[in-house]
Amino acid sequence: MRITKLGLIACLGLGGCAELSVDEPNRAAAPAAADEVPAVGPSADTEDEITTNESVSEKEEPVTTDTTPTQYNELNEFEQYVILNKGTERAFTGEYTDLEDKGTYLCRRCNAALYKSDHKFHSNCGWPAFDDEIEGAVTRLADADGMRTEILCTNCGGHLGHVFAGERLTENNIRHCVNSVSMNFVSAGEPLPEPVIAGSAK
Repeated sequence: MRITKLGLIACLGLGGCAELSVDEPNRAAAPAAADEVPAVGPSADTEDEITTNESVSEKEEPVTTDTTPTQYNELNEFEQYVILNKGTERAFTGEYTDLEDKGTYLCRRCNAALYKSDHKFHSNCGWPAFDDEIEGAVTRLADADGMRTEILCTNCGGHLGHVFAGERLTENNIRHCVNSVSMNFVSAGEPLPEPVIAGSAK
């Protein structure tokens, strides 16, 4: 006859005895010795997750929504003060105030064409003056002082100066008062540089 259960009497000192029941077949299911326990590694779920993440990072390209150009023209400290921080150069100090050459005036920051030399006139105000602009090149914005109208390059938003009307200095009766430092001049017959367009990678 096969014994499936072994009754044991264990005496627990003076506290009495108790009967312990042990199923012999369960002895085979006892835990292995400490040195036989397999090392714990990542679960299958974890490995699948790691594999999936690595696959995504290798195959998917990041989505870019920034429309800022990679690079506008580099500006020195004073140019930044005027063009980016809406400063003003001192009167009668700009290099284009009295220039009479034929050509085109461009935004110094992005190369967009702003004015033709035919638009320029002597206003004796101390800054380059224009009574017209290249269509769509200049944006008007109410100035922070609540009195004047600021003008900016439409393409890049760089500060140019202010515009005044009603002075009757020319037939067009308007004066764009522009900082020389906000512009570059290209003589007639010379090729114009490509403007840096918002969203381009130039």
